[in-house]
Amino acid sequence: MARFAVGEAATSGFGVVVRHPLAVGGWALALVVGMIIPAVVCLFWLGPDFARLIQLALTQREGAPDPETINEFVRAQSGMTALNILYWLWGSFVRAVLCGAVFRAVLMPEASAWAFLRISRRELWLTLLFVVEQVLAMIVIFIVALLIVVLTAVVAVSGGEQAKTTAIAGGVFIWVALRLSLAAPMTFADAQFRLFESWTLTRGQGWRLLGMAVLVVIFILLMEMLVGAAAFGAVVAAGGSLEAIRGPGALEAFISRPPMALLSDLWPWLLGLGVLGAVFSAVVNAVFFAPWATAYKALTSEA
Repeated sequence: MARFAVGEAATSGFGVVVRHPLAVGGWALALVVGMIIPAVVCLFWLGPDFARLIQLALTQREGAPDPETINEFVRAQSGMTALNILYWLWGSFVRAVLCGAVFRAVLMPEASAWAFLRISRRELWLTLLFVVEQVLAMIVIFIVALLIVVLTAVVAVSGGEQAKTTAIAGGVFIWVALRLSLAAPMTFADAQFRLFESWTLTRGQGWRLLGMAVLVVIFILLMEMLVGAAAFGAVVAAGGSLEAIRGPGALEAFISRPPMALLSDLWPWLLGLGVLGAVFSAVVNAVFFAPWATAYKALTSEA
């Protein structure tokens, strides 16, 4: 039976970053063009509604909101629903393009032109796969939650038994997700939609895939902690520029200003955070996506 090395697969994303640092810069640029700029455009387009949602959230006092506040919230949110769906689909496409670039760096290292970025059948099938996986995950989570509620109500289980039922359901969900986890590299490599075909390929690999996934999660959490600490230090170091939001009621007064006034004051911060966030996200994408391609490559290579 083919196997893969858990440690080697889990750390393969760092190898991609070290071997192709310019490609990581290209992925960060793709994130800026594909996600951040559209988000900024949407922010300008729906700026008043978006700012109103923030104001309502920050100025809401304890207790039940009054009917007028509820109506304002619904009006502000209704204009954003359709755009959120479109942005979700577009985000799935951008994610597929970046995922394809990382897969290409692992599976097709000779195709290094344009930072491994392409828009081809492989990326389109990956987009469809990501959309289907997200929809299926939401359905499964809803069904599992509903079953837990029903079992709790009908069987009248105790708190400990309910926790045990929840843990079992969560374990089954993770196991199924791991068995289908190689669908993305399979879809990319075959340039065709693959999902349940991963079930056969991952037979007997559950514990290795779990160990790899746990290591990847730990790596990403450590990276986020380090970057978060650095960002907090930068904010503290630049504390003088945050004078406008100090004092009682200062934050609410600052937020309640017109959206364009807020943007004029915050754009340097937003720009800097956007650039750093894009670079960090590009590295995280490599660290997260590469291990699955590495595992797929090992499991499908000839002995």
